[in-house]
Amino acid sequence: MAALSSAPPGPRGGRSSSNAADYAVDPLGFLTGAAREFGDVVSLTPTNVLLAHPDDIGRVLLDREGRVVKIGEAVRRGPMGFPSAMMNSEGADWERKRARLRPAFRSDRLDHLEHAARDGVARLLDSWHDGLEIDVHDEMSRLAMGVGAVHIAGRPLGERGETLTRAVAAIMRLTSAPRLPMWLPTRTNRDLRRALRDFDAALAALIAENPPGEDAHALGRLLADDPPFPEVRDELATLLMSGYETTANALTWLFHALGANPEAGARMDEPGFASAAAKEAMRLYPPAWVISRETVRPLEVGGYALAAGVTLGLSPWVVHRDGRWFPDPEEFRPERWLNGGRPGHRHAYFPFGAGPRGCLGASMALREVEVIAALLCSRVRLEPVRPEEVRPRPALALQPVGVRAVVRFLG
Repeated sequence: MAALSSAPPGPRGGRSSSNAADYAVDPLGFLTGAAREFGDVVSLTPTNVLLAHPDDIGRVLLDREGRVVKIGEAVRRGPMGFPSAMMNSEGADWERKRARLRPAFRSDRLDHLEHAARDGVARLLDSWHDGLEIDVHDEMSRLAMGVGAVHIAGRPLGERGETLTRAVAAIMRLTSAPRLPMWLPTRTNRDLRRALRDFDAALAALIAENPPGEDAHALGRLLADDPPFPEVRDELATLLMSGYETTANALTWLFHALGANPEAGARMDEPGFASAAAKEAMRLYPPAWVISRETVRPLEVGGYALAAGVTLGLSPWVVHRDGRWFPDPEEFRPERWLNGGRPGHRHAYFPFGAGPRGCLGASMALREVEVIAALLCSRVRLEPVRPEEVRPRPALALQPVGVRAVVRFLG
């Protein structure tokens, strides 16, 4: 057997601080270019390695050998770390928190979710008129927050929801660019601290207003065993930011794609097509554009021996656009998901992660996008405005920037 190497190839040998700077300027382009030039295991820095082959990605996400953890302590302590949330926990603590929330995401809650989605779409359509030009992401954000709040908190949030929507939008915008340490009094840091304070205040009020004894929804489940406030706050923050933001972004990207493919938009009422279109939008524009794991034991991947303490980057953006797994990868083709269609490798599609640490609400998020998109497409067509100016913004989630449209009511 050939000896394992401990030094995967990479830009500038994977040993230059310039790689980190290039990543900060254009993370999507940098990761894509690195994988295309250097292969499936790429050194980005001495302690950061990109994995781009589904074999390695599946092994890491499933982690049957206990060699990786989801996130390291340095990240967990950061300003956006939400350290007490399930997603940032490990071991028995993570298992306890996941078990507590699991009932709120059971399949029998789908009817409740769909009812909230239909109500939300009806209210949104009432606020539109034919010929109205809209910022699609703004509109989908308000809609997703309204639907998500009913699912997570059991009730509409009104002005509280507007506050949360504005705060999350600011947080996403401010975390998308390279930023100096939080203790420095830069304008960006001041704006981020202000957005976080607004977010915290709205969360605290939402928690305080929850009716006692109500545990059918996620917030009620969180409060059922009287946990400490920071734990509830962090969990609720991640539920709202990951759930609502994922839905808003996915819907916006889907309508952007449908705008460039009107023949696909005309098929949204066909059985199974809306679901296929939602999956395809999340392939091209995955909510989690990069997923991180940290090795806690030595790990062999692709013929390389990695030591403990290495951060592994798994990028759905890179893998989903790899022609080995998806023919014509840059094209929006919902048909690839019809009639049981699947990617060329079982671990080549992972918009919500995979394995035991995969997103608890993945199936519900996909269903919510499917239902909302089908309902809107049955009533309106969104004509794209300056689609050439649309670009992805890789913040905590992959945000769409510049998606504007003119509303045209049908019939």
